This record gives sequence, structure tokens and C-alpha cells, in this order.
Amino acid sequence: MTSSGQPQAPLDGLCTVCCEALVDGACPNTVCRLPDRAFSRLYTVSESADETWDLIYRFKYGEEKELAEQLGRMLVDYLQDRRAELERFDHLTTTALYIGPQARRLWDYLQLIQDAAQRIDPSWPFATDLIAKVRPTGRFLGIGVDDRRVIAEGELRDALQVPDPSRVEGRRVLVIDDAYSEGFTLREMARALRQAGAVEVAGLVFARRKGT
Repeated sequence: MTSSGQPQAPLDGLCTVCCEALVDGACPNTVCRLPDRAFSRLYTVSESADETWDLIYRFKYGEEKELAEQLGRMLVDYLQDRRAELERFDHLTTTALYIGPQARRLWDYLQLIQDAAQRIDPSWPFATDLIAKVRPTGRFLGIGVDDRRVIAEGELRDALQVPDPSRVEGRRVLVIDDAYSEGFTLREMARALRQAGAVEVAGLVFARRKGT
């Protein structure tokens, strides 16, 4: 898949966007198949989805905040292993989370991971506040694909802002998140950043997991 979102031929039975195995010639992830996907590629830190998700779950929902260091190390190891490919990105930033007065979670778990990764290897262009989520939106957990899409294209799209477009104009941005289910959140992050002038947006997640 090209950075402009134009489809390429499948490669060895894998999706050219997320590298998931194709089912009847198509990626099982909804957003990978959309013509207006907005992001170029999805990178995945770990192929051990269950084991990695257990770690993320303990960190994210169990608030075992000390696990940020372990996850930060996993992120840095992945970046270092693929430096030749990933060093083209001008900014590495996290998916925007809302942590204001109405938030269900009052700490930015993704930022803790990024902070840990930056301490481990400050050579990467980690950036904060490139994109902001200004209000809470409906939860994706436990709902179907169609309902997720409605929330993403409605509430989430309306809640995202790029505070300073000059920081992303003409730049390539790699957006970090914990998991990739269907791709709706990443699509909205990429859409907002591309509208602000980014020339490419890609995603980097720790695991691919349905229903997260």
C-alpha cells in the first residue's frame, strides 16, 4: 500500500497494510480495505498477541504503571531493529487520549510508555501534543464493528484537533498505540494529521487483537 492510500497487489497472502493473513483474498481488518484509510502502513511490535495483550492489560487496566519500562524497552528494541525503515519518520507520537475531567482514566498510559522509550533511547524523534482529543467519546470495548465505525466517524472525528499544524506540515508521523483491532482509531488520527498537512502517517502498535 502506498503512502497515498492506493492499493497494491497482495504479497504472499498477507495484507500489504498490516501484514495480517488474507481471508478469501481480503484483509479481515475493516479499515485496511477502505479507500480513504489515510494511513500508509501498520507496524506491530510483537507477533505474540495473547502474551503481549496480557502485559498491556495489566498495565492499562490493572494500573501496573511500572510495566511502562518493559513496554518502552519493547518499543525501542523494535525501532532499533527496523531503524533503516523507520528513521524516515520525522515524529513519533502517541494516539491522542482524553484525560480531562470527564475521563474514565485520568492518566495517559501511552505517554508513560513513550516517556520510558525516550529515556532508553533519546535518538528517536518522539513528540508530544501533536494531536489532541478534547472530549470523551464512546467506548469501543465490547461493541461490534459497525458501532465502532459510527463512533469513530462521528464522536471521535469531532473530538480530535491538531493544535499546531506547522509542526506536522510536510512531515511523516508514526502514531503509537497499544493494539490494532479494526483500525478505526488509527484512521481518525491519520485523517486529522493528514488534513493538517502531514505527508504520511503510519501506525505502530504492540499487538493486533480483535475486540480491544
